[in-house]
Amino acid sequence: MYSIKLANDSTLIKNTLGDDSGKVYLTVLAYYDEVQISKLDSFSIGNIIPDIISITAPDTIIRPEGSTVTLHPVYAEVFDADGLETIKWVGFTSFHVDGDSLMNRGNYIYLYDDGSEDILYEPDFTSGDSIRGDGIYSFRIPVYGSGNTDPDFQTKTGLFRWEFIIQDNADDYSTPILHEVIIE
Repeated sequence: MYSIKLANDSTLIKNTLGDDSGKVYLTVLAYYDEVQISKLDSFSIGNIIPDIISITAPDTIIRPEGSTVTLHPVYAEVFDADGLETIKWVGFTSFHVDGDSLMNRGNYIYLYDDGSEDILYEPDFTSGDSIRGDGIYSFRIPVYGSGNTDPDFQTKTGLFRWEFIIQDNADDYSTPILHEVIIE
């Protein structure tokens, strides 16, 4: 019996794939006398954690005047080698650096890949997402004007650190991505 072991080194392996696929494909070759037998096989390597490809969000938001509200779109382009359908949720937390506190009571602010087909809040507030199932999750962040007196509809000013993360159906999490925004 003969075998060969190759180092897992990208300078030696020339047929690497760009993205994780979640599967390993191989061809096993056997030689006996002058007869060659080959067998194709594949297997899954288990759950691969999801990945945030990019975040698109404003760096600076200026609060509107009076008691009005403006909506500011936030997008996260994501990838999961096991398929986009295995993503449980995409979201972020908002930490007010100046106030040393988490916004939204510390809960995640969720982004949606729903094509804006779902009503999130009455009467007709949608996520602002363009295309359902394209791997780009979206949400329109409401920013309230300085004239609002209701504490539930006031937006603090200062530096905020947004930490984006994904959870998949296997309850694994992506590596968090940080984005800072200043609200004036």
